[in-house]
Amino acid sequence: MSRSQSPARSSRQQAGKCYQVLPGVIQVFPVVRHTQSPVKSGRQLAGIEPHCVHVVPPALCSPLFPKKNYECLTSCEFLKYILLVKQGDCPAPEKASGFAAACVESCEVDNECSGVKKCCSNGCGHTCQVPKTLYKGVPLKPRKELRFTELQSGQLEIKWSSKFNISIEPVIYVVQRRWNYGIHPSEDDATPWQTVAQTTDERVQLTDIRPSRWYQFRVAAVNVHGTRGFTAPSKHFRSSKDPAAPPAPTSLRLANSTVNGDGSVTVTIVWDLPEEPDIPVHHYKVFWSWTVSSKSLVPTKKKRRKTTDGFQNSVILERLQPDCDYVVELQAIAYWGQKRLKSTKVSLRFTPTHVVNNSK
Repeated sequence: MSRSQSPARSSRQQAGKCYQVLPGVIQVFPVVRHTQSPVKSGRQLAGIEPHCVHVVPPALCSPLFPKKNYECLTSCEFLKYILLVKQGDCPAPEKASGFAAACVESCEVDNECSGVKKCCSNGCGHTCQVPKTLYKGVPLKPRKELRFTELQSGQLEIKWSSKFNISIEPVIYVVQRRWNYGIHPSEDDATPWQTVAQTTDERVQLTDIRPSRWYQFRVAAVNVHGTRGFTAPSKHFRSSKDPAAPPAPTSLRLANSTVNGDGSVTVTIVWDLPEEPDIPVHHYKVFWSWTVSSKSLVPTKKKRRKTTDGFQNSVILERLQPDCDYVVELQAIAYWGQKRLKSTKVSLRFTPTHVVNNSK
């Protein structure tokens, strides 16, 4: 078998129409395998991709796709193949010139070559060469500006137009987004681009749209021959809905306690930070109260408070009385413009003496 041929070539033929990987996209696309209807739906396409990015143990296919085990295996083999093979065809060996014509083995696979260059034969060796017909059969980029519609269901519908695309093979549209927090849009503070959808339609509906974020999107059209890359970033979009208050802190608990020389106790309170709130937590308010005996018949209740930064998940309380019952309350605070948003309070009750004894 020659270098230009690979076992994955047969996978391509058995699997029907398969799709190339976008340059710069970490995720890879699943393979479509239907002789009469090569493409079914973008939603079905997403099922295989997380398991095929790396070399996949065949055992994964059986539990994940018990009725389509063969299709999963075929897809994974093809995807491993296209991670190594770039789009375009190698030029004829006699066309090589300069270093590309040297009788050396300077490469073995395409991904050892920079940019769009492929590892091609020159008749007496293999060198990195610019491919011919790089975009032959490759679909055009979507032409029109992306259009956004907020649906009553809370989803964001994104539409684009590719009416000038003429492709015999089915076309997959890959949608990516990035976003930034804040009152104003900012490309400098935006997250890296992330793939959020793959579809065969010229529209997509996204559910995870947070009201406090400025979003940008871009779309690429991909078919069996490859892609021309992504469109320019869209105009910024922000939901018209107001952001929600931060979620209440979870798993409030005691992490450490120490008896001081004067008999007082120092404790460390910890909690779990929220995974992805609408707005970053600005700070936490910590309240602690206890009751002390007094000369009067009515006990005296004392209360203290302090704040800690929103990125921290612990606070130290010092000089606690060992035999008093304490109640600690914690609340997350965020700001949206001039508006302050508060989470509900969570509480923890403990007695320092009991905590110290239990830790011994």
